[in-house]
Amino acid sequence: PDVLFATIEPPTETAITGKGCLIQARLCRQKKKTQGEANATAISNLLPFMEYELHTQLMNKLKLRGMNALFGLRIQITVGENMLLGLASATGLYLTALPSPGGIQVAGKTPSDSSYEQHISNIQKKINEIIIKNRELYEINPPVVDKEIPDEVLGSPIPEPRQHSKLFRSHSESSDDVSELDLSHGKKDAFVLEIDDADAVEDIHSLLTDAPTPSGFYSCNTEIMPGINNWTADLQMFTSVRVFRLNNVTSLTSQGLNKAFSDLCENLLKSLYFKLRSMVPCCLCHVNFNVALPEDELIQVAVTAVAITYDKNQAQDMTKNITDKTLLRASADNEEQLQFTLELCSETQSAQLFSPSKAAGFTEGSNSQPVTPAAQRVASLDKASPLAEGHIRHRSATSCTNSTVTVVEMTPLSFIPGAKITKYLGIINMFFIRETTSLREEGGVSVFLHSFIAEVFAMVRAHVAALGGNAVVSYIMKQCVFMENPNKNQAQCLINVSGDAVIFFREADLECSSIQPQANVLQTGSGGGDVTT
Repeated sequence: PDVLFATIEPPTETAITGKGCLIQARLCRQKKKTQGEANATAISNLLPFMEYELHTQLMNKLKLRGMNALFGLRIQITVGENMLLGLASATGLYLTALPSPGGIQVAGKTPSDSSYEQHISNIQKKINEIIIKNRELYEINPPVVDKEIPDEVLGSPIPEPRQHSKLFRSHSESSDDVSELDLSHGKKDAFVLEIDDADAVEDIHSLLTDAPTPSGFYSCNTEIMPGINNWTADLQMFTSVRVFRLNNVTSLTSQGLNKAFSDLCENLLKSLYFKLRSMVPCCLCHVNFNVALPEDELIQVAVTAVAITYDKNQAQDMTKNITDKTLLRASADNEEQLQFTLELCSETQSAQLFSPSKAAGFTEGSNSQPVTPAAQRVASLDKASPLAEGHIRHRSATSCTNSTVTVVEMTPLSFIPGAKITKYLGIINMFFIRETTSLREEGGVSVFLHSFIAEVFAMVRAHVAALGGNAVVSYIMKQCVFMENPNKNQAQCLINVSGDAVIFFREADLECSSIQPQANVLQTGSGGGDVTT
């Protein structure tokens, strides 16, 4: 295939050139306010065209970035009383195994007009400049194939019948019109955008109005950004909700609605880049958009993601792929998967499971009686309580980081970079409802939603800490229903979140905690006496 669309994560063994980026297709269409079968008929008539236009936008933006594959594709279509919203998000990549994508060529329908031709050439020039800039930005430098070697020796990755010109247009045309255009771009065919109606102009506008990502930022909706291997332990999860009210929806055109919705999503991303500017260089991973239409003229967009920093100056080890999930995720044993710890567990089993000798390669003394350090003995005594495990880990961490409070990490990823999950404590599924009758006095909708989401985070962290965990993975906000009545100064909001409560430790903390037991062994071995604690 020339282009690959997939809903899965990028396979770790796939050869990828350069880095990826977040690609979104946004669409907003009006609908008559009807009920019953007439409403179902109106929705059914709009859905096929919306899916086609979303696919066309994704293809256009993928070509504009010089890439040939999409992963993590997620399409959401929201139905309201008088309009439909479509949002498709994916991570664009350049797969080395696929053919190099061709350029984008703009074709006009009335070439006799000189001013129209000048307008077409200006758009074409701007598109070519954007493609070159994107290739430099995302470091897309595919290997160059020697042109002197014939195709019979190299082997063409595409069968001969598929090398004919393919045109993706906003309307169907006859085969005679297709054969008249010669739009070959090297060995690959160019992607054609024909400006023939208002929809085509809207496609061009959506192509050229996407704001570029600021320097030092990358974004993707997959768990890990391909092409970045030197991740650090600094991560920050965030959730942002924005409510936008449209004025006179019935008087707006399709282009006006689409532009308002696109600007809403773009401004939300820009605000995230601005607030996270202190973490540069960083990557926004697992960017998950959720769109809702709570009322006739309200558009609500909620986004959840995690910002992970990476070391730009660190040398990357090409032989070790850190993006492999087997190195980043926890591989806990079967007996450690119990949600509730058995109270009558033996002391020897607990010492084997949580001893520093098992985790950090700790060597015991040469005496016939095994040496048990103080930290190991305390861990064996406190094994019956999952909360005590957190205290032991907290004590070992304080000796290195001088931290006084154990912070419960929250991430939408299924793993924590640079850490190992030792135990899963179960799923967290919580509902929160908040209402107010003094919305203006509290600061308006923004302050109300901000304080409510902050309280949700605090209660989730407190619940996980009470279970003895220190992290929440696979966090997701399933529902965020907001309703307001400005006339009565009232507002209500319902939030449903879920995730997995886990216990994890970082390798740096483990190495630091194993220094003290080794020092105790050296001191007792030099004295020649028995070890007593």
